[in-house]
Amino acid sequence: MSNPTKIYRAALIGCGGRGMSLRNTANQIDRIDVVTAADMNGVNFEKLALEGVKTYHDFEEMLEKESLDIIIVATPISSHYQVASRVLDFPITGLYLEKSMATRLWEADQLVQKADEFGVYLVVGHQLRYNQGWANVRNLIDQDAIGQLHYIRAHRGAAMLTHHTHQTDLMRYYLDDSPVSWVLGQIHRDGLHLSEGLESEMQALGFVQFENGVSGIIEAGQYKPSAGNHLMLIGEKGDIRAGSDARYRNEDTGGIWQPIPLFDQPHIFEDFLRWIEDGPEHRCSGRKGRDTLEVLLAIYESSRSRGRVELPLKQRGNALEEMITGGILP
Repeated sequence: MSNPTKIYRAALIGCGGRGMSLRNTANQIDRIDVVTAADMNGVNFEKLALEGVKTYHDFEEMLEKESLDIIIVATPISSHYQVASRVLDFPITGLYLEKSMATRLWEADQLVQKADEFGVYLVVGHQLRYNQGWANVRNLIDQDAIGQLHYIRAHRGAAMLTHHTHQTDLMRYYLDDSPVSWVLGQIHRDGLHLSEGLESEMQALGFVQFENGVSGIIEAGQYKPSAGNHLMLIGEKGDIRAGSDARYRNEDTGGIWQPIPLFDQPHIFEDFLRWIEDGPEHRCSGRKGRDTLEVLLAIYESSRSRGRVELPLKQRGNALEEMITGGILP
């Protein structure tokens, strides 16, 4: 039941740059108070202590000693499943887990299932669904500015599970999270390639067929010269370019590119509280984060099988990881 006066006690696990940024974002909401934090290396502890935040080197000790409502996990991606799974063993209300939520599909499925079983509201940090430069595109689509959408091209000069997950997730957001029918993909790697400490591909290309008939292209990795981070959307009546230089053109603009109008966007943590208090499902719910991860892992699986992969994905692991450990990829 909604309690508009409740103050939610929150904790941060992982106090690096991303974690501190999330802490500041959460604290923008008056009803969220990040009171404690944990980091095994003690990163930013002096700064946090000066601001009255109690710190721990062991996050489990923190969870055992503190009474908490919301946990924010901003540890390295390779640790997300292990940390989040343990967090869900404690009596909390909400878990904000940085993207990607896991590196294997079975891990994501277990986190979603465990959160459901324990009644925990799980959010995955695909925050671009709330960012003005990206989220306004969805409003424009909803206003039928370009008519029926036919094609989306998502490009980002980064590895899929560490950064391109944002662009892939936006592709799904713009299509109202339409399910994916199948994926056809290929990856390239010619030696050790780490992204945020995670074994990754150097380049990846994926063709995505959505159930609603829209086709999508995913381009990820190192390209020179870089085309930047953007999505191109082609509709029956016009086109949209999403990104920092967001713009659109249609019949009403005479085919001339125009800036995308500004729309009011809710705060990502304000929406989190709204969901907790019987509001609509969060834009970045764990279920949606899991489905985005499945698309990316399907590209790995398609590269391994050298063919089209139907979704739901039958393989529950991570084909890139398995090809590396099996000696198929360097």
